[in-house]
Amino acid sequence: MKELLSLYNTPLKSLKFIDRKFSITSPKTLIIGSDGSGKTSLVIDHLKQFKDEEILYINLQDIRISEAKILDDLEQFLKDNRAIKALAIEGVNSNEQTVAIEKFSSLGLQNIVVTSESKNINLIGFKKLNLSYLDYEEFIAFFPKNLDQDQLFSHFVTHGNSLNSAFLDQSEVVENLQARLKSKLNEADINLIKECAAFQGANLSAHELYKNLKTHSKTSKDRVYAGLVELENRGFISLVAKFEQPSAAKRLYFNDFVMRNALSLKKDFVKLFSNIIFCELFKFKEEIFYTKEFDFFLAKRKLAILCIPFSDSDLIFLKFKKLHANLKALGVNRLQVISVANQAELSVEGIKCEILPFSRWALSF
Repeated sequence: MKELLSLYNTPLKSLKFIDRKFSITSPKTLIIGSDGSGKTSLVIDHLKQFKDEEILYINLQDIRISEAKILDDLEQFLKDNRAIKALAIEGVNSNEQTVAIEKFSSLGLQNIVVTSESKNINLIGFKKLNLSYLDYEEFIAFFPKNLDQDQLFSHFVTHGNSLNSAFLDQSEVVENLQARLKSKLNEADINLIKECAAFQGANLSAHELYKNLKTHSKTSKDRVYAGLVELENRGFISLVAKFEQPSAAKRLYFNDFVMRNALSLKKDFVKLFSNIIFCELFKFKEEIFYTKEFDFFLAKRKLAILCIPFSDSDLIFLKFKKLHANLKALGVNRLQVISVANQAELSVEGIKCEILPFSRWALSF
């Protein structure tokens, strides 16, 4: 009980908060989000509506506490401290922890927020909120309005979409990302995600990963496959399926698009640019596919996307005309070509091709 009493008497830390496109709207909420996505900021902003004596905030990742004892004692502590109206528990990542939470969540406490990095976590009676990293519009809200779009885009490209990186000096971003990886992953998973860097924005070959890892560490094919599942489950990577070909190779993207910079010295702006656009597409909350011809395809929106950071508009329109039959076969009525600075449009037989600079495209949703 002493640990819980100490946590109860500790005031909430103060964090800079700018409104997200996500908010806690249910009395019992389970927030699922990757490390650095802003779960803690969202929770603390939510708790500020309550008085200090009405709040109990617990982070199960805090090495100063005994996670098992905290959960064992929590039910009785809540019964003994009826002034508590809002409970927040961060870092829930196992089924054993969820069982304990479901047990005392029926006590009548009306406001409970739980956070987890694992997509597999579920809590009966809780509304699930899937929290992604900052999109471009959210990211630039942290900066002065007098900065021009080129400056803001450059800052976004070099810092990534993690809330943890937004306020760092550019020279600190890679070090911060590596520290986060070391704190969250074991050596085998770090070796695996390092090999994943070579596949950013490309079709993933688990067999190739296995062959590369085998040259410098002990592993197995099963371990590689299980590791990829775990990296995706915890929000480090996303694997995009080929449209109407679920058994085909999946395409790999990092959920924090600058992660590759922390894993490899090799640079590839085209792959980075496509990863940035992939992360922006999370706004739609729809399934994302790729095809042989198009980087991304959103079937519900009948929208195809190509990522071409630098190219002449006439060349892009020539490509559009060559791909017209493919667009028609997919039922697409709009092709968006995302660039760094180009802007133009052309329509052919009811299908529109829009060339859009990233900043305008990202802010137009």
